Amino acid sequence: MSSTLGSAVAVVTGAGGGLGAATAKILGDLGLAVACVDIDEVAAQRTADELKSAGTESAAFGVDITSESAATSLLKAVHVELGAVSHLVNIAGILRRTHLADTDVASWRQVMDVNVTAPFLLTQAFADDLRRAEFGRVINCASFAGTRGYEYPAYAASKAALINLTSSLMFDFWGTSVTVNAVAPGAMDTPMLDRAAAERMSAKTPTGRILDPEDVAAVIAFLAARSSRGVNGTTTVIDGGASLLFSYK
Repeated sequence: MSSTLGSAVAVVTGAGGGLGAATAKILGDLGLAVACVDIDEVAAQRTADELKSAGTESAAFGVDITSESAATSLLKAVHVELGAVSHLVNIAGILRRTHLADTDVASWRQVMDVNVTAPFLLTQAFADDLRRAEFGRVINCASFAGTRGYEYPAYAASKAALINLTSSLMFDFWGTSVTVNAVAPGAMDTPMLDRAAAERMSAKTPTGRILDPEDVAAVIAFLAARSSRGVNGTTTVIDGGASLLFSYK
């Protein structure tokens, strides 16, 4: 196993599958210990077990990340299991495929809680750890939908808010080694994908295919590295060029 990132601990939310699992694995390959966090504790444990079998120090945590008290409890639990945290990677997210007329307030709030409030709460809870780290990293998973209009307003609004939160948090870590960045994937082969639209989305992508989770995890790995210290407050769109010229609709 490589030790590119030295002695460090990454918290990865949504680690039970999809991009979260791919991210946990690539960060483990780079030498971080990984706290696999997911509301589905069984799925989080499955990822942690895979990491352990590959030689990565890892632990699983079943957590509702929208809870303020849970964020504080998670901090303490990670300290006990793995140590102080240097990297926070907010991957967990939800998409409700509802339009304006079909989106009730409860659904709107749930999307905002998971996609925006949870990254805020976790960054707040882990901020002291991040500042004390040799080099700290916060990496958020937004979406190309947050950079432009999208037909599902709650999701698009939440990801736009996360992009703005990402750039705004730079001020809270001013003068430290902590950087805060986001990735904004396009259509990606995860459980969130609309399978019925996958072929059409691939045809509208200049590279001829939608993303694999590993495509995005590779960019996250770069942002997690010491060598990315000059990159801060940015959002990197990763979509094979689709949103530059086309719409998936």
